[in-house]
Amino acid sequence: MGKFLKPGRLVVMLAGRYAGKKAILIKANEESTKDAKFPNGLVVGIQRYPRKVTKRMGQKQIRKRTTLKVFIKQLNLNHIMPTRYRLEESTLKEVRDRIERVKEAELKNVEKRKELRKNLRKYLAEKYRTLPAGSLADKKAQSRFLFSKLRF
Repeated sequence: MGKFLKPGRLVVMLAGRYAGKKAILIKANEESTKDAKFPNGLVVGIQRYPRKVTKRMGQKQIRKRTTLKVFIKQLNLNHIMPTRYRLEESTLKEVRDRIERVKEAELKNVEKRKELRKNLRKYLAEKYRTLPAGSLADKKAQSRFLFSKLRF
């Protein structure tokens, strides 16, 4: 069976605090490591989604309603469900570069994580504001799936 949990795959969190939230798989380790004795992966997800915007709203209100909250988590691969969507390469590369600037050992540091989350939040919010209109069948608009709240 081929590997389908590759970097850039959009996943849905199944367990824990962020259950039901969507995330981007950044790195997947199929084998266990010294820190984690199970197959694990690093994900960046959206904790609070952007809200609806209408034409009547001003720029200040639009900016406030399109902010989002981001989380970074290393977790067991059994606790995520892959979707059919993938993030485009340019966006994935940008997110990965921002994470790799912070070394893995520093990810455990609270201040470094906070700074990284702030940095990623700004980037993803700007990415959301510049999303092209279109259906999910369009490759460029597939990242729209990430920014929409999961309804179930």
